[in-house]
Amino acid sequence: MACLRANELDSEAENAAFYTTIKSRNIFKGHDAVSLIEIAGRHFERAGSPAALIDAAIGAIREQTRLPLFYHCLDVILADGVVTPQEHKVFQYLKGKFKVDDEIAWKAMEVLVSKNQL
Repeated sequence: MACLRANELDSEAENAAFYTTIKSRNIFKGHDAVSLIEIAGRHFERAGSPAALIDAAIGAIREQTRLPLFYHCLDVILADGVVTPQEHKVFQYLKGKFKVDDEIAWKAMEVLVSKNQL
């Protein structure tokens, strides 16, 4: 949700990467996707910013799932083909918070940019 709402061009726009993740990943299976999105939206509103939401959630994110989640977040940011300044800040913040190496982060960026050109 933090990455979705970081898009200052249109934070409410359809984002296939975000919705596909919520509807298909094992961690979310068995839960109502619409309800999960509404709950995450309320958490975002209470937090007030992408960074604050990430800070609030970091304790619940297991160390071994941080890199895959980072990739999903990056995919959400890149889904519309434009990385806004706020999205770039969130990318940098996540990279630091999840302790993702610069080289890994930039390789992921290259791969996901190529993927989204298909």
